Amino acid sequence: MEAIVERTPRTVTVRMSTRRWNRMLQLEQTYKLARIIKRSMEPVENEPSMTPEEAIEALRAL
Repeated sequence: MEAIVERTPRTVTVRMSTRRWNRMLQLEQTYKLARIIKRSMEPVENEPSMTPEEAIEALRAL
């Protein structure tokens, strides 16, 4: 359970258990990673398809 301790126009101070706080930090990190993955998928989806040989050749070029 959490309770708002103080609220100002720019900040909110809440009281919560450390277990819940750690869970919120974990969820925030997961959300950020998911955003990065989603953004990186957009350019990949627009690329033309490759044959397996072309894919191996492109990987070797890296």
